Amino acid sequence: MDWSNMTDFGPTWANTTAESNFLDRIFSNTSLGHRMLERLTLTNLRYVFYLISPQESTFRTLEEVPNYGIQTSTWWMTLVFLEFVVLKLSGHDDRFALNDSITSISAGMLSQCFKFGGRAIAIFAYVYIWDNLRLVELPWDSPWTWILCLFFQDFMYYLGHRAVHEAGFFWGFHTIHHSSEYYNLSTALRQAAIQDVGLALYDVIQALFIPPPIFLVHRYFNEIYQFWMHTSLLGSLGPLGYVLNTPSHHRVHHGRNAYCIDRNYGGVFIIWDRMFHTFEAERPDDPPIYGLIHNENNFNQLWLQFHTLKELLWDKGQMKDEKGEPIFPGWANKIRAAIYPPGWFPGEKVYQFFHWFTLEDTTKGVPEIEKPVVKYNPILTFWVKLYCAGHFLLLLGIFMHFEYDRHKLSYLETGLKVAFFVWTMQVFGAFFDRRWFAPYLEIARSVLVLIYYTVLAFDPIGVKTHRVFVMTVFAMSGLMWIGYLIQEHIEKSRVKPAESTQNKNKQVTISVVSSNAFAKPPVKVGPFAMKL
Repeated sequence: MDWSNMTDFGPTWANTTAESNFLDRIFSNTSLGHRMLERLTLTNLRYVFYLISPQESTFRTLEEVPNYGIQTSTWWMTLVFLEFVVLKLSGHDDRFALNDSITSISAGMLSQCFKFGGRAIAIFAYVYIWDNLRLVELPWDSPWTWILCLFFQDFMYYLGHRAVHEAGFFWGFHTIHHSSEYYNLSTALRQAAIQDVGLALYDVIQALFIPPPIFLVHRYFNEIYQFWMHTSLLGSLGPLGYVLNTPSHHRVHHGRNAYCIDRNYGGVFIIWDRMFHTFEAERPDDPPIYGLIHNENNFNQLWLQFHTLKELLWDKGQMKDEKGEPIFPGWANKIRAAIYPPGWFPGEKVYQFFHWFTLEDTTKGVPEIEKPVVKYNPILTFWVKLYCAGHFLLLLGIFMHFEYDRHKLSYLETGLKVAFFVWTMQVFGAFFDRRWFAPYLEIARSVLVLIYYTVLAFDPIGVKTHRVFVMTVFAMSGLMWIGYLIQEHIEKSRVKPAESTQNKNKQVTISVVSSNAFAKPPVKVGPFAMKL
């Protein structure tokens, strides 16, 4: 199978000669502006809402299936921006925050880095099972096969989505998606980097009878459809909500109110939740409050992505009560701690669903919503926000180029790009959390980028305008933060010893208060009942 050609993005308005010439006069055909504008088509907007037909999305081979994620990505970013404008103009500033949105979109970038050619990890196992173990070979060009996959793919998504919430440590594959205390379109992009591992089993079951190209098409669109579910601007969609998943239904899924826990798992259709009694309607008198039962209170991307796995696989089983006695005595209970629902503790009733156990009472141990709700949002000066926003836009541009060109990159180039993305995300998190080492991380990032581009200057492409631009930006950034640290050192050295001692005592007091303010309550549910 030739995976190098998996960049056929399907029809766009740039395919016509006149429109292509118009764009070419404004942008070079490899510029980000050209690549983004040629994706802003009515066809791609239609794709955002799963409005497709079998005739236009049926393919004989996997290689022919367009990367619909890239096709719709420009519309995603456009709609995110438009939603922010609407929320701002309508006086709903409390529904978004710069630090949260950058963290969410960064998570979406990282999740794409863990895909191969934009495909889910499961596709490799899927092809093997289809080639060797399939039970029935349904015709790839039949509309009935296409329709069957539409429903069966969504049913498998329901099972997989429910599993990553309820099947013990599987929750660690999905936690970050629920870690935002806001609910807007950027939250849709807050995806777990390794969630496909948790969903793989439910993907490959379809390989027993669904041809790979049809599976892949619906796998793409099932994920794409859920993007517009993440908005607070749309209310009930009336009768459509009896069959389809809607923003109202999905707001419940993201809520941390007791009635919201483990509810509304559907992707495209809500009928599975109605069938298996996991449906709950949004309550106007008790609107969902978003986030985890005990919120994370930091923006460290890698910590948000992976810490829950360790907590569920190891830390939970080692918990002790107030007397120092183990809460999970013996190996059997420690294993149950890892594979039973994240909120399970000895004595709580569970029942088996499919191959995992689920809690009989999902509201038990869920605390009342605090009044007023205080979101984690450390105060930053305007210039630091502006700096992070500017570098985020640069990161976004570099990433979108990476997505378009990754099939041409070597393993070394791909690895260096991913390392750059991760380091940059960690820098943002350090600034947003007001960590003392944030300037040092940024200086190191700037130096490494300058070294990288200096090496590139000797390749056949040589010194080009875009490379000079990037080097200039990072040289100025590094010098700015070096100057900032020097100024801080000078100011501290001028402080009189007596004043220094007095300030130190004040800082200790403030530090203790701040630490207590953001600490998780020392109760047994801790981080292990935070599933939503």
